[in-house]
Formats: sequence, C-alpha cells, structure tokens
Amino acid sequence: MNSTPLSSFNNKILCIGNVSVDIKAYSPESDGTEAYREGSIELVPGGVARGMAINLKHLGFDTCVSSVVGHDIFGTYLRDGLNLENVDTTLLKTSERRETSLFSVMSSANKSATCVYSTAILSEIVFDEQTISFIEENDIKVFVLDSNLSEDTFESIYEYKKNHKDVFIFQNATAPDIATKTMKYAPLIDLYACNEFEAAAILGDTATADLETADKFQELGFDNFIITFGEQGVMVRIGEDTWNSRPYTPAHIVDTIGAGDAFASGFLMGFLTGENVKLCIHYGLASAKETLLTKQTVSNLLSREFLEMYQSK
Repeated sequence: MNSTPLSSFNNKILCIGNVSVDIKAYSPESDGTEAYREGSIELVPGGVARGMAINLKHLGFDTCVSSVVGHDIFGTYLRDGLNLENVDTTLLKTSERRETSLFSVMSSANKSATCVYSTAILSEIVFDEQTISFIEENDIKVFVLDSNLSEDTFESIYEYKKNHKDVFIFQNATAPDIATKTMKYAPLIDLYACNEFEAAAILGDTATADLETADKFQELGFDNFIITFGEQGVMVRIGEDTWNSRPYTPAHIVDTIGAGDAFASGFLMGFLTGENVKLCIHYGLASAKETLLTKQTVSNLLSREFLEMYQSK
C-alpha cells in the first residue's frame, strides 16, 4: 500500500468516471396502477466522479475530472457546475455522438424507488496520451476511480499503476452489477470501497460486518478496504487491522444518494494525510451524515475545518 502523506502528492486528485444528471420524481400518492399522479420532479447533478471531485475540493484538495458529457443542456449544466466549484475540467470531454449520462429515479410513498439509466457515453472515457500528459504535467499521484469505466480503460490505468508505484488508487465499486469489474486488479488497488450489496456481488455470498467477511475480502487480494452496511455502520480493514463503527444517523434522512461518496471523501481526507484510521472513519461518518440531510448529492457544509470540529449527536 502507498501510505505516503498527501503532502507528497502535490495535493491534486484526478477523479475518473461518471458525471451525470439525476432526474428524481417523487409522488406522495400511491396506488396499484402507478399511473399519472401528482408529485415533484427535480434535476440533481450526480455521478461518482463528480461527487468525489466536489467533496474532495470542499475538503481542501485540488481536484480534476476525467469524463465525457454530451453536446446537450445536461452536459452544459454539469460542466458549468463543476467550473463553479473550481474543479479542473480540462479532461471533461464533449461527445458529438452520445447524450450525457442520465439517471431517472422514480418513487412513491411506501414503495421502493426504481431507476432507469442511460450511460452509454461512459464508454468514451479513455486513459489516453492526453490524459497521461496532463497527469505528469500536474504531478498527479492520486486517482479516484468508479467502476463505470470500460475494460480497456481499466487495463490502461492499472498498467500505468504498475509502472508508477508512487500512484495511489482509490477504487469505488459503484454498483452491484459492475462491482466485480476490477477484481483482477485487487493487488494494485490501494483502497477499495463498496457497500454491503456490492460486497455480496464480489464475494458471491452475503456480506456481514464481521471478521469472516473481512478475511474473505482480503483473500481476494484487497489489502485495504471499506464496506458500508447502512444502519449497521461501516467496517474498515487496513492491512491486518479491522475497525467497526456505527453510523452517525440523523433523526430525519432527506436523501441517501451521495452519502457513500461523502463517506469515502471524508475518509480519504484523513487517510491520505496520515491520520489514524479511527479519525478517518469519524471524518467519513460525519461527511455521510451531513449529505443525508440534503437533497443534493454533495453537502455545501463540508470542509476540513467543519469536520475537525464536528461532534456526532
């Protein structure tokens, strides 16, 4: 594992993966037909790469995004939002062939949400000479990846890692259906993050917050990892040591989307700067709690100073 404090990484992080728009539709009405009904519809910027880049920017790092958006209003919306947050968008390309990544989330009172997504554009995210030149010109040593990348792109990134041992890679599982894509690169991943459902997909069995699950994960080659378990909290394994912590659950949850990325961002803030793991977990739980209290995928309250003063209640 690369455990060098972030001061040696030039304080710049490259987030490679999805930037998207979530179209959230909710109706307080519920019937058996799921036909026309009144409710609310919101456009919320999302995507793991976007969420991590903005969270980490709020937490004091210089961040940049490598992704692709369409030549459409959604792409403009996402690019403008990232620029407003002072995230470097040099590697945010515009496709002339495909539309911006979209997620349509629909839910009703007392019913589970359903999601329809269109993410074909993500196949255009590449790790090419332009990307490598940008990385080396800016002396970037930390990559944050989500699992929406293509097999060829992953192969290129991890081949680069083999030849650049000082690069630190944080890999996000992203979703159960694509969580297994990077398993063959496990020994090259410095820190892996997933939830209980993604962990179950990787293990081929139920994941529980105990040493048996942690040991099974490590046997697959993941030396350092985070598994979140919702109301059960989080389990962290770093080398031979394991930590379990309960969540900082607010009395009222506004929205769960983005909380996992917030936890990872808070944890990384401490981990990359050499803090002890218990403090890293505290930063992660605090970040997740604040994100649960907003409809947005990123809480505007987050900052390093805010987390350092944070008291869980």
